[in-house]
Amino acid sequence: MKNTRYFIMVIMVLCWHCSQAQSGGGGSQDGRLSLTEVVSASLFASDSSNTSTITIPIGGINALADGMESHEIEVTLQSTADYDVSVSSSSAYFTYNGTATNPAQMLVKDVLSIKITANTTGGTVSNGFTQYQPVDGTLNQLIIASGLSGTRTFAFKYMAQPGFNYPAGTYTTDIVYTITKK
Repeated sequence: MKNTRYFIMVIMVLCWHCSQAQSGGGGSQDGRLSLTEVVSASLFASDSSNTSTITIPIGGINALADGMESHEIEVTLQSTADYDVSVSSSSAYFTYNGTATNPAQMLVKDVLSIKITANTTGGTVSNGFTQYQPVDGTLNQLIIASGLSGTRTFAFKYMAQPGFNYPAGTYTTDIVYTITKK
């Protein structure tokens, strides 16, 4: 029993001595995290449609006269800074693909409109875009003003109303959304 006590005492002294030897020195490290400003946008169609190409099929007299809406498209923005969102067309005119030899040029702003259907960006819908407003190929139009940093969403729909002055075919344009840091 004496040996056991002696052995335990030796172990305790050695442990104490080791802990004292390690506590004599010291050091520190400075941890720094450097963040850059980041903006990310992703699109999601509520009906699981392809969001990179929005097709609005228009056929029939009522559709040509009254127009057709696209499905709703939701945009998720992830940003480390507050921002504005603007929209424009890459060109003032649609590009025509069809059989007509000399089709009339279709102005984007005369045919294609957009409206914001939902907004949880913390910002405000600008320039009347709570109702359909033309998409202009010559003007970058503010649609969301003062969106807040974080993960935020807004949704929109397109309306195409070509009328009867253009031949059958496929008309395309690129729609450009610009996110500008505040």
